[in-house]
Amino acid sequence: MVRSDTPQDDAVSIQNKRYSGKSSPYAQRMKRVREMAAEAKGMARLSQARFAKMVGVHPSVISHIEAGTTRIQPEMAAIIDREIGIRQAWLLTGEGPIRREEGSAFLEKPSLRLPLEPPELTRVKMVRPVLDSATGSLIEEEQGEDSFIFRTEWLARKGCAPCMRIARISGDSMSPTLADGDFVLFDTSRKEPLDGKIMAVAIDDLLYIKRLRLSPDGFFLVSDNGAVCGPWRIHRDSAKFLGLVVWRCGAL
Repeated sequence: MVRSDTPQDDAVSIQNKRYSGKSSPYAQRMKRVREMAAEAKGMARLSQARFAKMVGVHPSVISHIEAGTTRIQPEMAAIIDREIGIRQAWLLTGEGPIRREEGSAFLEKPSLRLPLEPPELTRVKMVRPVLDSATGSLIEEEQGEDSFIFRTEWLARKGCAPCMRIARISGDSMSPTLADGDFVLFDTSRKEPLDGKIMAVAIDDLLYIKRLRLSPDGFFLVSDNGAVCGPWRIHRDSAKFLGLVVWRCGAL
């Protein structure tokens, strides 16, 4: 867990427990979409893993939605809308036609369009909150589940796709921008200190996610939640800038 507050902070799970699998309308709609995708491909059933690959997300995303522990996010709904023609509005609200084509007078029979070729994907590893004491470099988690799969094209729009790493936020010093348990994506090819930007910074072999402020008086790591802690002045030679944060995800 990345230290956004102090070394004593504990990380919490990103999972949102407000919904149960039986009552979550998002779980019901996601299962329905997977069934429709299976029918369109002439299959008796379509596994969560295969469906996740079809739409370019990690299998755990589909698993959490169908288990009722998280919602369908707008970004996820947009991907499904674009890739297989299930309307984003229906996925998010359950209202209106299911398929995009059902509102068209030009088509007598709606059809579910599936991508002919799977998108190119890139696996991004999650890093530990501590650095290698000998080299000062990031340490990647060993477990297979501690990685995320993204569309390579989407990562390239954010920066250097092979250079991306994932870190988990611990503490609430960066709230409301970053909450305890959020995940952040940072680009390790962009290490130049940038005023006002959120960056991954190593100090004394510990990894911090903080907003950077540059002034004539020096470098400051700033918490967005000023009630927790104030600006932290750091010496340039004691800090190692590891990358620029370009994206976050977290529970609602």
